[in-house]
Amino acid sequence: MQYGCDIGRSFTAIPPGAILPGSMPDFRIFIRSNNRYILWAREGNTVTVEQLKKLADGPNEVYIDVEDGFKYDQYLETYLGDILKKEEPSNQQKAEIFSRVTNKVIGQTFAKTQSIGTLPQGVADRVKTVVENALFFIAETKSLEALSKIIGHDYKTYEHATKVMWLTVLFLKENSDILEQIEPDYVHFTEHEKKKLLEQCGVAAILHDIGKVFVPTEILNKNGPLNEVEWEIVKRHPFGSLALLLDTGIPTFVKKAVLHHHEDFKGGGYPIGVAGDDIHPLARVIKIADVFDAMTSKRPYKDAMVPAEAIKIMVGTRSADNGNGRQNRDSGMKHCFDEKYLRKFVVLLGKLPATAQRKQTR
Repeated sequence: MQYGCDIGRSFTAIPPGAILPGSMPDFRIFIRSNNRYILWAREGNTVTVEQLKKLADGPNEVYIDVEDGFKYDQYLETYLGDILKKEEPSNQQKAEIFSRVTNKVIGQTFAKTQSIGTLPQGVADRVKTVVENALFFIAETKSLEALSKIIGHDYKTYEHATKVMWLTVLFLKENSDILEQIEPDYVHFTEHEKKKLLEQCGVAAILHDIGKVFVPTEILNKNGPLNEVEWEIVKRHPFGSLALLLDTGIPTFVKKAVLHHHEDFKGGGYPIGVAGDDIHPLARVIKIADVFDAMTSKRPYKDAMVPAEAIKIMVGTRSADNGNGRQNRDSGMKHCFDEKYLRKFVVLLGKLPATAQRKQTR
């Protein structure tokens, strides 16, 4: 985003396509002319089709006062479904808008849950709406390139949850046979029921780490490896996730997937130690998406891996020697995953242009 200053104020650019005709934004909108920010629409005023047409022939960006950022975020969440259905903005801008809204919703979900120790129904409904909009956007085939560009970047728990959701629902849309393993009656479902199941899987992916609200912040944000005690605390978070979801209307299979998403297919995972087919199929999918995003995201104590390098580690083909004679701690990860699912995931990544073509830049 670009920033500018005028009479002591700061501004941030937004895509004009985010403004819907007939809507009444609760924030001021500016255009830039001769290095000055000029008021284009006052808060509470209806934006007309004619105004937007004139804007389309003029500047490529409009601006809001940074002090109105919260109101802008509320506007985007309210009208997200309509924005995604518009011809404008571009798919890339839609992906950025969606990511902004989703990250805000998930961040507030974690904060609210942490403050009251439960997942309120209203918060759960906001998460469900986010997934519904995600499924609509994913249905647009041209969105794949834009979506693939959000993979990587910095790692934060709520941003990570957004990307795990994207990867999970994309994967399941491409592999209906796994949806049949999640729900054996899937082949007999109506289109509405199939969409509902996919939405529930997306909710599981978003909330897979919600139990981390019980893990001290200093452990989650530690700039380095965890010690044994800290690691044992982190390993409890799937139980915390289950506890938060128990009294909600969320389906049992979602709760089971959230509980199982750190279990290893060949055994040795946590928190229960189940293996193979005893691990819920959705949990096996989320585990792959979870690990892949964690490895391809930048953290304070490590650089992001390029997708190809992460996949080599996940399938266990990376060299066991890290250059100093010690065994690479990331080698041999193949035992963690259902290999059939992992092969299908690699095929999916090959369909995401930005992921398939990304070069190592370190």
